[in-house]
Amino acid sequence: MTRVEVLLPNNPVLAKSQAKGEGALISVDQLSEPMEKFLLEVQAVSSDSGYWLSRGAIKALNQKIDSPKLVNWLNQNNYLWQANKHKLYDDNGIIYGVLNVSPESFYNGEDVADLETMLLRVEQMIRQGADVIEIGGQTTKPGYIEAGLELQPKTEIERVAPYIIEIKKRFPSVALAIDTYKYEVMVEAVNLGIDIINDVNGFTDDNRKLSFLAGKSVGLLTMWNPRADNVKSVVSEMGEWFEENLKIMRCAGIDESRIALDPGIGYAKNSDMNQDLAMMNSIDHLQRFKRPVMTAVSNKGWAKFLLNLPKNERADVSLVAATEMFNRGARILRVHDVQSAKQMTTVVRKMAGSFWVKE
Repeated sequence: MTRVEVLLPNNPVLAKSQAKGEGALISVDQLSEPMEKFLLEVQAVSSDSGYWLSRGAIKALNQKIDSPKLVNWLNQNNYLWQANKHKLYDDNGIIYGVLNVSPESFYNGEDVADLETMLLRVEQMIRQGADVIEIGGQTTKPGYIEAGLELQPKTEIERVAPYIIEIKKRFPSVALAIDTYKYEVMVEAVNLGIDIINDVNGFTDDNRKLSFLAGKSVGLLTMWNPRADNVKSVVSEMGEWFEENLKIMRCAGIDESRIALDPGIGYAKNSDMNQDLAMMNSIDHLQRFKRPVMTAVSNKGWAKFLLNLPKNERADVSLVAATEMFNRGARILRVHDVQSAKQMTTVVRKMAGSFWVKE
């Protein structure tokens, strides 16, 4: 039986790529003719010690031979997001559908309708492949506080509670998230059965949040919010923030398996398009934390500033950007168009693991 080992590359570039889960250096003890053909087909790169294979090629090799070492490597780079009973693995993508119930929203506030109509949208998103449905009752678009659009916690609870109750009742198999930064709303949402909390303030702006959440099992989506900061270096400052944020959450008693990361695209100070693009370009640097990372670029302002696109014409470029970020390791896709995102992740993953070697 052919034996495969996963090696640690001496080359620093390959070592970095392997640490990110992009591929791995392997050794093969029996280089038969069929194996040589396979390595040629998957475009393996020969080195002094072994062969460099892409992640998709390793998956294909794992289907050909029984190798616990390959299985272990693949599992180590398929990050789990634990949210109550839901185990969300990011390897093939987590489709995170947005249900906006805030009439003040920048994107589709005018489309907010009655409860039954909105529940039909939830049903459609689940049918199209959504793994998570997120309810958002409070807009956080640029300038929302200055414009007097910040809701009191009681008002926000009254707005989102009917949706939590009905979605949990009608669609119990889907993970349900809420987008809120208010402690009181978090408490009520958890009491109503929410599975994930998305906090644009990273859970550290109110000491009550982590004390409360430490004793729960909900998933947490923590976001870097540089809206008030003069960022000098996206890579270092974003990385330093997440390092400190994760440390604080661990010290509060929260298991890292519950945490996913959102780089905060769309929250640049003064809506700076170039900073948003730099955050998108540097997303792979977050792979060092070994946590699922979110792509949240859908229909945001960068497309308006870059291509002068109105909000109803940004779907195509949003998908292009999401595809690039997905390939760089940000595999939670927060989207308004669930169907396109699901099709994209299916095609990208199938293509990456498709090779044609017949024995």
